[in-house]
Amino acid sequence: MKIVIAGGDAAGMSAASKVRRSLPDARVVVFERTEETSYGACGLPYYIGGVNDDADKIRIRRPEAFRKSGVDLRTQHEVVAVDAAARTVTARDQSSGALVTESYDELVVATGASPILPPVEGREKAGVFTLKSIADAEAIRAWAERPEVTDVVIVGAGYIGLELAESFVRLGKRVNMIEMAERPMMVMDADFAPLITDALTRHGVVLRTREAVKAVSGGDRAAGVVTDKGEYPAQLVVLSVGVRPNTSFLAGTGVELLRNGAVVVDGQMRSSVPHIFAAGDCATITNKVTGKPVYLPLGTNANKQGKVLGEVLCGQDARLEGVLGTSMCRVIDLEVARTGLNEAEAEAAGIPVQVVKTTAHTKPPYYPGGCELTIKLFCHAETKALLGAQLAGLEGAASRIGMCALAVDAGVTCPQLAMADLGYAPPFNYVWDPVQLAAGMVK
Repeated sequence: MKIVIAGGDAAGMSAASKVRRSLPDARVVVFERTEETSYGACGLPYYIGGVNDDADKIRIRRPEAFRKSGVDLRTQHEVVAVDAAARTVTARDQSSGALVTESYDELVVATGASPILPPVEGREKAGVFTLKSIADAEAIRAWAERPEVTDVVIVGAGYIGLELAESFVRLGKRVNMIEMAERPMMVMDADFAPLITDALTRHGVVLRTREAVKAVSGGDRAAGVVTDKGEYPAQLVVLSVGVRPNTSFLAGTGVELLRNGAVVVDGQMRSSVPHIFAAGDCATITNKVTGKPVYLPLGTNANKQGKVLGEVLCGQDARLEGVLGTSMCRVIDLEVARTGLNEAEAEAAGIPVQVVKTTAHTKPPYYPGGCELTIKLFCHAETKALLGAQLAGLEGAASRIGMCALAVDAGVTCPQLAMADLGYAPPFNYVWDPVQLAAGMVK
């Protein structure tokens, strides 16, 4: 059997490694358009900010390790076309420009996603960046270390933008964040926006919402950012407005795509065309609560899909039943986390929903430390099963979201969660966990 994999990061190389271990006679060819394989992209902002000074620590497994295991890995090769009828893949050698065509028995599309480039005049100027790769992070850090770089503008207030805000605060920069939407971190409900904004403000970051970037000013180098409401100095600009799946090469194959280009797949990562699979940031994943395909480009999802796909390619009847979109983010000193559905998502899926929200302290008043934690739970209005949760606080949000995710996954009701036998000791928790207090409000 010959398996061709387009893309050499988390999903693709997880599948490749599994096939090499379980089917030693199979031939595995991987086309990767960069020089990197299997790196921790979520660690890039922390390298930029100096939390980690060694970019090599972000590299999980180098290309030579895969080649040594028997994978025919070809870096600097970008897939440009697929002939589904003939079962061939064509890739371009980016060093020579030559085209290479390989036949396949099974094709895995794991090409990830690329940063969206908004139509901003002057975005080609020196000092304007996007963040996706280790090379991007190294370039941003090197530019930020220039003594003349004092002001930074981050365009976009999603996960990456907010994490970069912390990085530039650590580097002593003045930071403006420009967000076209009405609030930051749109994956959270609107009532969490003031907490996020306050966290930015108390560390000197200026967040400007409902504002659209029009141009980057300056000569050859960035000097400022012009919006529809003003102009702000910036010798360094990061465009962080989202990502788009790298799937344009699938045109004409008949593979079903979402409007944004993500490959629609089932629980075994099979696309609508036989012998073509997809996984990672270029593919959909099933929402476990609604059963519908959604686009959730998260590293956790890519690794799960890659693991299951590897088992499927080896003939196992494996299946990923779905995910909850569990995610967390640190906004300088504020922890923000979510899992499952919120009220609007539940209603859109036709699920009757009850919402409870409260605040509670993470430790008893007689023990030092702790903080106020904001908890918002979403449960089925009839069965009282937990559907989702959102949390924010200076501590405790990230550590508790896993409990909430497991409860949603297992179909635990809020009354059951309220009486769960959780641990208690003053250095760690209150006698009633804050999440339990919120769950107890469900009647």
